[in-house]
Amino acid sequence: MTTKKLSHAKNLYIAQFFAIDDMHIMCTKPPRCILFQQSRNRGTHFNSLEDGTIPIFPTERSITIKSYSIRRKQVPLCTAFAVTDYKSQGQTFSDAILDLDTNHKKGQDSHRKFCSFYVQLGRLTSSKGLHLLKKIDISDITNKPHPDLVAETKRLQDLETQTLARWHTEID
Repeated sequence: MTTKKLSHAKNLYIAQFFAIDDMHIMCTKPPRCILFQQSRNRGTHFNSLEDGTIPIFPTERSITIKSYSIRRKQVPLCTAFAVTDYKSQGQTFSDAILDLDTNHKKGQDSHRKFCSFYVQLGRLTSSKGLHLLKKIDISDITNKPHPDLVAETKRLQDLETQTLARWHTEID
């Protein structure tokens, strides 16, 4: 075999990567599987693999675009996690994709929808990291807190004003 043919044969086994856009990369030789190590072991065990290690195998699908049949093979892997608004309380995120559409929260009163909205938006460090899962309507942001909560907040603000006023008169 000549040197040229030998180098060509070696290249058949080397994967090449092509960036398609910001989120997709095409690989000419996808791996047979990817071994994913969980940060917290949930009791998963596969023979001959460490506890908490999960093999992820590529999937193969055919799609038709403009009467052309295209077959693609990809590894179904996306680095992400989901957090409920209840679980997110007390945490801070620089980036988040939020589902602020309240139409799917049937059975919740206006106060609960308001609190959910407030908690989700309040976790972000700035609006630059805010990404919406889908468009929202004005009806999604017109929810109001419970009247008792508004009254209690007003009472506490008045108490603060009175306390500061007394503090300043006693110091003077």
